[in-house]
Amino acid sequence: MRIIIAGPPKAGNVWLKCILGHIYDLRPLTNRETPQRPQFQLFKEWVAAGGFPDGTVFHQHYDYSNELADMIEAIPAHAVTIIRDPYDGFVSSYFTIQQHKDDGLRSGRRTDVMLGKPLSDPAVLDYLRNGGFRNNMRRALEWKDSGRTHVVRYEKLHSDPIAELRAITDQIAPLPDEKIAAAVEVCSAENMRKMGGEKSKHVRA
Repeated sequence: MRIIIAGPPKAGNVWLKCILGHIYDLRPLTNRETPQRPQFQLFKEWVAAGGFPDGTVFHQHYDYSNELADMIEAIPAHAVTIIRDPYDGFVSSYFTIQQHKDDGLRSGRRTDVMLGKPLSDPAVLDYLRNGGFRNNMRRALEWKDSGRTHVVRYEKLHSDPIAELRAITDQIAPLPDEKIAAAVEVCSAENMRKMGGEKSKHVRA
């Protein structure tokens, strides 16, 4: 089995990857093992070179296209997309940007206008008003409306994780609720912080 989590950033991708990895005993691919950028041509070349082995899961922020969905199905792999309330997604992105304000890694990006500013600052509001977060919303909507991905709702993953996950695992490969519950426990916020690395960096709550 192979799973690719595709969709917008700051929606719970790392959390979902952890859960699905433990549910199906899949190895998460590291950043060094995945395509350098979420571009279709790079993905195509990576797959052709054998970069997506069986028994693995990874996430990248791909735009939806029929060509990409066709390729995912042909591998074969399962596409999963997690969607989050846009307001919460933006706030999460905002805090991530602030975390990097002194490391120089974000220099030259459009989001630089928000560095070091409070969430209510006019520059932050102008960024939103001028469509700064539109691409993330578009990406989520296009994947959801495509009908070619298994959609997980971030809020439902919090409020009723077993039911939300069962809705997609019943389509991918059914398994007992006990297996789902065990994966949810392993990938709790507290445990993900203890894991360190990428997992701990993406957990705030």
